[in-house]
Amino acid sequence: MLGLGALAVAGAWWLVRRMTAMRIVTAVLAILVLLAGGIALYRIGPMLHCWGSDHIAGGPDGAYACYDF
Repeated sequence: MLGLGALAVAGAWWLVRRMTAMRIVTAVLAILVLLAGGIALYRIGPMLHCWGSDHIAGGPDGAYACYDF
């Protein structure tokens, strides 16, 4: 999501490079897209080591355990 968001922002910036008002709108949207991607990465990042597992359980300390049944 973060990479695709950055690509979309770069394309939008290229399209509106001569329009001052649209550059501001594009910059605000870019910040929102990159922030959303960063939040998603922060939330799912600790679970990525369980990529091929059947079940993931969260512990009280915030750690995740992988289970294959």
